Amino acid sequence: MTKSSRRIDDDRRSSMAGGRKNEVRQTARSIATVTGILIILGSAALFSATSTPLASEGEFPYSAILKHLAFLAVGIAIATFISAALPKLPGQTVKFLIYFAFIVNAALLAACFSPLGVELNGARRWVNLGGIVFQPSEFLKITLVLLIAAVLIEGGRRSLRSFRSDRGDVFTLRRDRVILAWAYIAIFLSVVLVAIQPDLGTTSIVLGTALATLFLAGVPPVSIIKFVLVLILFAGLGLLAFPKKYHYAMERIRTHFNPTEDVSGDAYQITQSLAAISQAGIWGRGYMRSLQKMNRLPLHDRDFIFAVWVEETGVVGGLLVLCLFLYFAFLCLRISMMLPYGFESVAICALGFNLALQAIINVSTNVGALPVSGMTLPFFSSGGTSILVSMMIFGLIMGLTQRKLPGGAKASQAANKG
Repeated sequence: MTKSSRRIDDDRRSSMAGGRKNEVRQTARSIATVTGILIILGSAALFSATSTPLASEGEFPYSAILKHLAFLAVGIAIATFISAALPKLPGQTVKFLIYFAFIVNAALLAACFSPLGVELNGARRWVNLGGIVFQPSEFLKITLVLLIAAVLIEGGRRSLRSFRSDRGDVFTLRRDRVILAWAYIAIFLSVVLVAIQPDLGTTSIVLGTALATLFLAGVPPVSIIKFVLVLILFAGLGLLAFPKKYHYAMERIRTHFNPTEDVSGDAYQITQSLAAISQAGIWGRGYMRSLQKMNRLPLHDRDFIFAVWVEETGVVGGLLVLCLFLYFAFLCLRISMMLPYGFESVAICALGFNLALQAIINVSTNVGALPVSGMTLPFFSSGGTSILVSMMIFGLIMGLTQRKLPGGAKASQAANKG
């Protein structure tokens, strides 16, 4: 090959690489735009859902939205810091921080059952540290995903090595089983610590995202199915051993299939939610004009804020929110496919899936497609932990994207060496 031919090929590769980098940056900007729209819509929905009811009760009408905006400001600051610092960190440092964060998260989950834990309605899901009350299981949606990706992917390649045989995927090294065992143990402990609080809604999100991360990291589907069967076995044993602890879950399932049986009792929430949605029509009653939020719909600012939003903005407003979350997940999938395969691409896709899955479950419970789960709607529901975790996910996605672009090259090289 002549020098001129080599030069042409080099220029072509450089041009293709530059085009790909621009495409990644454009997709990242789209993710930021969608996130910004969700933040604006969520703040508007929460203001409408809380200001009038608080005023009618003689309380300061703006207390809920001001608290939300304060947590949002902190979340934006954290997201900005993460997106700026993450590309500059060496790979070994990132791994250490992931392991450390998961261990701290697991310790805080265990602390829910200590004197530091806060019990509400029979559930111990919160921890009180120096007057700051928060829900450790929310952070597990981040730390567990990053831990699985860090354990199973190393140096831009899957840590599990397998070959294709007549029987399917077979592990070739003993090391593979040890690595996968650590991932399975982390998932199992996480699921158990959340399930015994009890919080089966968050358990479903944590488990669903963890299984998706396993699949993205190259774990054979047969192995994942076997692990799920083991979890089902332990879940069945737990229900038999502690029937009273999970009685509420069985009642919610029964109510889901027979919503008209007790409309003033167990089915009251979903009945009022469906009433709000059914009266909305195409365009809704109008912003700030919801009737169900006025002491009719419980948790109208948290679990059922989507019903209030649809009542005011109609089917159009509801579909807009749902499509924004689905588009967010699609953009994360798209950007992960543009990047070289590795820890970053898997983590980005899994984190995007996490937010979308939570939104889908929340919307499904609001419209009666799934039993009531106690799941919040990211960026919309009140609660400081929820908005902080959502913003941290956004910051991580932005930071992980930059680790594969100019400015994050040194970090990527260090990660590959590590």
